[in-house]
Amino acid sequence: MGKGQRNTFDQCIPRMVASIHKVLPGADFSRLRVVRDMHGRLYLVMPDDWADEALTALRSSLLEALGPYSPGEESGVARCSDTLAGDALFREPSLVYWVGDVGVQVVERRAMGQDWVLQPESDRGAHGARFVFHSLKGGVGRSTAMMLWGRELVRQGRTVLLVDLDLEAPGLGAHMLPVESRPDYGVLDWLVEDLVGNAAADFPQEMVAESPLAGSPGLWVAPAVGRCATDHPDNVLAKLARAYLEGEDGSGFATRLRRMVDDLETHVRPDVVLIDSRAGLHETVAATLLHLQAEVFFFAVDVPATWEGYRYLFAHLARLASLDGVSSVGEDWRQRFHMVQARSGMREVDKRRFASSAYSVWVDTLYDELPPRPKKGEREELEPEITEDAGGWAFTFDEQDPEGPHWPLAILRSEHFEAFNPMEQLADVGEHAIREAFGEFFEGLEAALSVQEEGSQ
Repeated sequence: MGKGQRNTFDQCIPRMVASIHKVLPGADFSRLRVVRDMHGRLYLVMPDDWADEALTALRSSLLEALGPYSPGEESGVARCSDTLAGDALFREPSLVYWVGDVGVQVVERRAMGQDWVLQPESDRGAHGARFVFHSLKGGVGRSTAMMLWGRELVRQGRTVLLVDLDLEAPGLGAHMLPVESRPDYGVLDWLVEDLVGNAAADFPQEMVAESPLAGSPGLWVAPAVGRCATDHPDNVLAKLARAYLEGEDGSGFATRLRRMVDDLETHVRPDVVLIDSRAGLHETVAATLLHLQAEVFFFAVDVPATWEGYRYLFAHLARLASLDGVSSVGEDWRQRFHMVQARSGMREVDKRRFASSAYSVWVDTLYDELPPRPKKGEREELEPEITEDAGGWAFTFDEQDPEGPHWPLAILRSEHFEAFNPMEQLADVGEHAIREAFGEFFEGLEAALSVQEEGSQ
């Protein structure tokens, strides 16, 4: 079988559409649902009023078209009333996959839940300011930047809570808390105990401790693991195997994580919460990027591998942004995204090169496509950023617009922060070196914080 004939994951939805059109040329795809199971096989759910002949023909046609992605002739197509979910299936969250001008609504059955397909909340919650720091890979200074800004905020008089959600590569506890001062439990323990109903409301009291790095009270840390991990290191991997599971009541990871952060906020009462996200594109990253109602800062270095990874991520998120009504009601959740240029050089040309690379990804994914500009002499009605037209809000920016989320906040490369151990080296680095490397980044964060604080008043 040649490359063009092979039926792969990427080809099966277009082949399904072509097959349906072949059997039913006038098919109304808004009345159909496609269910993709955990293995990637596709099930077509059709309306009850479609004829038996259509059901039979579709079963035969889709079996041939989908090959290994067909669950079989008898189960590959069913009427709505013959499914276990019935009409409720049409109310489940779905993603729209466009094949030409045909929108196919796909209900994803994922091994780790539905967090990547649930629509983010448009409006900020009643909680205080939350900031998520994310990167595709480790080693870009994400945790160091978060720790130093938390310290800066405490020195300004705020109470700050740092939460380590990078469970596979925990670091905040070791970097910010002396061994003897670490709490008994960490985030990993809460997630495991919550599965069996053992994470009581007072549990957060035993999973946070104050860091001495700010030199004054108010810098609280919820590490990924606590002292119990030191006493029972053989149990950590067993806990990781269970931490991301759905609760027995069906609550997904994002729901459980929100509950944990809410409980921590109730105990600490911070002005600002800083969250160190798991790196990469794992299923559980959806919870931190989409469902904590937080400002999200994407750390990147200007290399091709970085932009490939963010293209994968943002292209998926673009499906959520394309759903009807997303950006026409309340705040557009895309406004909470920001790029961070890690290990930047001192030259302006470096920033512009980074911004150009970022823009090429954003314009292909998360920025809305504007209608063609009017010809010369015609009346212009659209502006080159967030504009309103008959279709709602158009979320887009020019490449050189520093207000666009693709335009980076820069953190300068500095030898002071290579292999940085703040518990031992912070006093030697000095405030000037911190301000020189992180000054622009801190200013951008302060601006975002001001917007959140003004919005909560």
